[in-house]
Amino acid sequence: MLMPAGTVHPLYSALLGVTLLCGCATTQTPIYAPLDTNYSVSVKQTFEDLPNGTYIDFQQGQRILPGNLDRWSTYCRLFVYNHARGADYSTSVLPGTFTISEVKIGYQSSDYPNNPIFGRISWGVRDVPSFYLYQVGMRLDSPDQPEVRSLICYKKWATPRANEYPTLAQIRTALGNQIVVNLPPTAN
Repeated sequence: MLMPAGTVHPLYSALLGVTLLCGCATTQTPIYAPLDTNYSVSVKQTFEDLPNGTYIDFQQGQRILPGNLDRWSTYCRLFVYNHARGADYSTSVLPGTFTISEVKIGYQSSDYPNNPIFGRISWGVRDVPSFYLYQVGMRLDSPDQPEVRSLICYKKWATPRANEYPTLAQIRTALGNQIVVNLPPTAN
């Protein structure tokens, strides 16, 4: 069947559309954590008189007091918790090296319906989150200090992006010399 000049057969249009969709689907960049379980974490300072369930915050190489974080700059939180002890239990974190038994990446957004804390920004017909909080979480293990549970690093961003997770360099900058992320040993 002859088609008028300048028109495209519907079958060719459908094939072109499918090809473009498949091409877009296969060219996405995979998302990887900036480190894995071959790395380790070394705490270089002592942190004393910590209530059970404490988060110790670090940013720009300094320990940050609760409530003083710049949430738009990469920060990390060391979590200390003893399941067997109550809220009145106080502990310390001593210098030592921790293995990383698990690494998880993920994100949270302010896109919670009727959330009085975060709210939502309305642009036209649909609501969009006002921020995304990308995170790299490391489960820490040490037989000497089982109460040191995890180190989680965060990076806040205003728009959704595939690769806005904290990088190893950003994590190291946030922690400074107080906590060091050690490279895996090289294979000889």
